[in-house]
Amino acid sequence: MAGFFLLLFFLVVSNNIIAAENKSALTVREVAKDLACPCQCPLILQDCNMSCGLRWKEEIGQKIAEGKSKAQITKYFIAKYGEGARLTPLQKIQGKIYQYTRGFGTGEWVILVSGVFIWMLLMFFMVYFLVNKHLSRQKVT
Repeated sequence: MAGFFLLLFFLVVSNNIIAAENKSALTVREVAKDLACPCQCPLILQDCNMSCGLRWKEEIGQKIAEGKSKAQITKYFIAKYGEGARLTPLQKIQGKIYQYTRGFGTGEWVILVSGVFIWMLLMFFMVYFLVNKHLSRQKVT
């Protein structure tokens, strides 16, 4: 019975810790990654360090200080500056997603390692079958 209460206590405490970690404070970077830079540079707002991008980031910081949510801030920018503020799929295709401030994420590393592993397996089996084919021809003759 004591083990049951200990398990229940552990589950409640761990659930509260996980919930507290998920309620992280909203940052300017989180909001800016979904907005296009207002100038003609190939960057998203999160990576832009030009004066126009810095003004927008400052404005995002003010909205966060006012207690606005990410959706409210994004909606504000789209209402104030038009659809050009939204990072659209067309802009992504045209290269507006260049993010130079980050390296590979976990997903990119998984894809890279998986690709190299698959390539190595293909090379191994190709060589293996070619050698076996060549050896079997030599045994026949």
